[in-house]
Amino acid sequence: MSIDLKELLQTIGPTASLVFAAWIFLSYLQTRYEAAAVRFRELLDEYRKQTNSSRHQSVRRQILLYQRRCACMRRATNIGVVSAMLLIFTLIIGAVNVVAPNDILPPVAACFSIVGLALVVLAASFVLFENRLMQRALDDELSDVDLQRDDPRQ
Repeated sequence: MSIDLKELLQTIGPTASLVFAAWIFLSYLQTRYEAAAVRFRELLDEYRKQTNSSRHQSVRRQILLYQRRCACMRRATNIGVVSAMLLIFTLIIGAVNVVAPNDILPPVAACFSIVGLALVVLAASFVLFENRLMQRALDDELSDVDLQRDDPRQ
């Protein structure tokens, strides 16, 4: 049995690029998740040290927002992992199909790649939702501070 290495590499090359892109996106998701979790823990520590004050209530609201933010990014990260796995399976199936052609493998690979890419879009939608939560947390950060603009027209 002779394996055409050139054909093998041409078959899996484009999918490998998708896998690398998926892993880069996954590391982006993980970084956001870790940052939210760190801030969540910091806010909890701050809340535990404070007593009743306007800041205490602001921190409480932010904790609840960061809890949702962490849950959102955890979902996005999990979806991203499944997406990357499906794209890797596509790569493996493509390689196997070059070595041992089979009529069933190409449709399975096509299905895995379509679902994998759709999951990237779904994970990205969680990032959009998380961005809204982050904006709310930033807005709430100012709730216990009285800031007035010098120019009322601004």
